[in-house]
Amino acid sequence: MALPDEKVDEIRSAVDIVDVVSDYVRLKRSGQSYKGLCPFHDENTPSFHVNPEDNLYYCFGCQKGGDVFSFVQEMEGVGFVESARWLAERTGVSLPQSEAEEEAASHREAIYQALRIAGRFFYRQRTQSERGAPARRYLSERDFDAATLKTFGVGYAPDSWDALLTAAQEEHLKPEVLHDAGLIIERNSGDGYYDRYRGRIIFPIFSHIGKVVGFAGRILDADADQPKYINSPETDVYHKSDVLYGLYQGKQAIRREKAVWVVEGYTDVMALHQAGIEHAVATCGTALTPRHVQMLDRYAQRVILLFDGDEAGGRAARSGLKTVLSEGLGAYAVTLPAGHDPDSYVKEHGADALHQHVANTRSDLPQFMVNQAREAGRMQTPEDRVEVQSEVVAAVAAIPDPNLRREYVRQAADVLDVPPGDLLADLERQRDAQQQKQRRRSRRSRPSPPPPQDNGTPSASPRTPTTNEGDSQERDADRSYRVLPEERLLLRLMLEKGGRMIQYVLSHMALDEFSEGPVRKLVQCLMQMYKDGSVQPDRILRGEEGPALQQLAASVRVDEYSPSENWEHRRDIRVPRLNERPYEAAASAMTLLKLDRVDEALRDARADIRRADREGVDDLTPLQNRLMKLTNLRKHIQNRDYLNDPPTG
Repeated sequence: MALPDEKVDEIRSAVDIVDVVSDYVRLKRSGQSYKGLCPFHDENTPSFHVNPEDNLYYCFGCQKGGDVFSFVQEMEGVGFVESARWLAERTGVSLPQSEAEEEAASHREAIYQALRIAGRFFYRQRTQSERGAPARRYLSERDFDAATLKTFGVGYAPDSWDALLTAAQEEHLKPEVLHDAGLIIERNSGDGYYDRYRGRIIFPIFSHIGKVVGFAGRILDADADQPKYINSPETDVYHKSDVLYGLYQGKQAIRREKAVWVVEGYTDVMALHQAGIEHAVATCGTALTPRHVQMLDRYAQRVILLFDGDEAGGRAARSGLKTVLSEGLGAYAVTLPAGHDPDSYVKEHGADALHQHVANTRSDLPQFMVNQAREAGRMQTPEDRVEVQSEVVAAVAAIPDPNLRREYVRQAADVLDVPPGDLLADLERQRDAQQQKQRRRSRRSRPSPPPPQDNGTPSASPRTPTTNEGDSQERDADRSYRVLPEERLLLRLMLEKGGRMIQYVLSHMALDEFSEGPVRKLVQCLMQMYKDGSVQPDRILRGEEGPALQQLAASVRVDEYSPSENWEHRRDIRVPRLNERPYEAAASAMTLLKLDRVDEALRDARADIRRADREGVDDLTPLQNRLMKLTNLRKHIQNRDYLNDPPTG
């Protein structure tokens, strides 16, 4: 379903790409733009740049780029329309919602709508309904204030078999959608549905961008013969291994602190936030996964695990430490005093005391593993100590960063009281074993080779690439071309200034003066738009003219550095800033590009004269005349006489 152009423009004007990208990438200001580690490929040095003025991004490492719409499409795996709706909801831009559009909406969007309506229903039941009195009383006894409950959208599911189902029918939601959203359950008899959540405090689970993706329901009656918590099942929009409770509310604080506390319960997160410790999150009924850590890596440098001090909490902390370290973040574990969880501790002792406890008692992986082993009586005999040492080294060996791995070897040696050299030898053996295991797993996961042809002779012809493979090959080939700094400037000016600038540049530049490949293709595209009387650079940035041109257009609109600053020293040509005198900047860039081309021709001409001379050619006059013409042409360009020449056509 297409969206009106004016609505797309309204969204583009309202959205802040820095805010959007910061949900995925830790950005730092760099001049007039921002930069960070690219989310599309692995890198250690930031090459991913965001231009807030034009709402563009570009990675100078992998060459991916585009506007805020294409960024959301890449990160969320959605189409343009869904990315636009996502951004509209984020910025408060209202989009038309006719009945026909509702029917045409995707199944995922229908589920999101059902979850939004359910969240509002549960919230109203807690805050406005008489049936919500038990929930209000319970939460008051737990000392949660109104602001915290509102921030987390806490609600209540009435103790009724069909309260939500009835309310959803009034909103014209189909039962099948409610079922697929995990909100209702089909009766065993097959003749209808009933509410999944009944008589429970409801904790909405938000994605990192603020969409309700699921719920957790806590029983009020502790003596009831029911599970303490009921959680949403896995759905098209909810995957426990991808979602962290409290991340949406706490991501700004996490980015500010450069650290995140991971706790076990929903109320732990709420209590910490209420006490001012807003950089806290919790998993949703599952162990900490690599996907969780990858999400946290966008905001934090360190992860601190606050788990219960019992055996189960110890296992969870040990596993979590390994997972965090394997993804390259700093990892620490904290054990609270017996009988306390983060909720009870912060309410009894206060935020300052909890901060002090964390600072005084946090342990890294080697220390934590050895402490656990000592408490379990596993450090009494030599064979026990050797076994614990092997377990610690195996955990350290899985750390991907060699520098971090080396530091942890030193720490482990101190804790275990053994020479670091002994651990290094063991670590190399462990890493070799882990890598061999990974290679075996990779081989098993590869698809089987195609069966031989009927005649038993393998085909000698290459496999015909699919459309996607062809696109990929074209992109890879295009990326091998170098874009000259003056070409970048000219492309940027034409993209930003539109028709008059395109006419100015292309009336003085021939198409073949631009580099072959995507540069020339982009110039051709702009030329055709100008001829058609409709210059729309946004079409290029949205990818409508292909991924290669989209990425090139984004790259020239996002500054990595300012190459023009050296041009005055290099060729005695000053290039003004774009916002000073754009046509003078274009003239300077055209002069440089033309000089580059004529200098190439001069080098070739001189090489031809030398070659002809070596070969004993008697008449060098034609070659010398060519050299003279090129020399005169260079003076013509240097003096900018070409600007007064007739248009090149």
